[in-house]
Amino acid sequence: MCEFCVKHGDGKKWYLAMENYSQELLHQENRIDYISHFVNTYQAQMPANLDLLEALDHSPFKSLARPFLTRVQKRNHFGQIVPMEDVEQILSQMEGVVRLACVCRQVTTGQKEARYCYALTTDPRLAAEIDDSFNLEVITPAEAIASIRELDKEGLVHSVWTFKTPYIGGLCNCDQDCVAYRVCHARHYFQVMFRGEYVAGIDPDRCNGCRNCMRQCQYGAIRYSATNKKVEIDPRQCYGCGVCRAACHKGAITLHARAEDPVAAGMW
Repeated sequence: MCEFCVKHGDGKKWYLAMENYSQELLHQENRIDYISHFVNTYQAQMPANLDLLEALDHSPFKSLARPFLTRVQKRNHFGQIVPMEDVEQILSQMEGVVRLACVCRQVTTGQKEARYCYALTTDPRLAAEIDDSFNLEVITPAEAIASIRELDKEGLVHSVWTFKTPYIGGLCNCDQDCVAYRVCHARHYFQVMFRGEYVAGIDPDRCNGCRNCMRQCQYGAIRYSATNKKVEIDPRQCYGCGVCRAACHKGAITLHARAEDPVAAGMW
């Protein structure tokens, strides 16, 4: 069980604890101002922040900066991978969901209508503070689940995000265009997105070696054995997102608890 479950979930999956999505929590600690400022200024501020991180990565302070920045993110804004079944459980308990354009992709691709992000509140005060250019779209939880199922088939990785921890305000669907992926996984500046509670595994008796799952994996965790004509999953690399399953037509991939994996346990 991850540290967030211990701190914010009484030892259970912290992102399934509905108090972490509550309106009461949203209206504490100036969270509405924090969220609106984050969203409204992200596109303008993030390119300079990325340049600063790149410069810091080549400086003598790199080893000190990484743990410091990770601590700051844990306090203010971090993400954790969640598989589709947990996405459905989260969304089924919401009264409403707001779909909006992804701020990351505005920065990395210039696309302003890549609508892969979901706000997990319909609070009218927060909606009024968000810039009109985001064209907030209120949808039902069922509509959100159906939409994200399609993203799952495309290989987009689902994650929950805090805004002044432990409040969970967003559910994102990430790929290599996302800033969090580049910061955390591609460039290893510091950890902002954490592994999920699961690890994927292959049933070799079902695997036919088609390698569709390899193309789906964002983390390079799946390898092909030319000798065995099968794929294997490296639990050290697996983030537990489960999107590889959508590409497997043989039902050869399942998720199991990270805490029960002798190799991956404790790797977040």
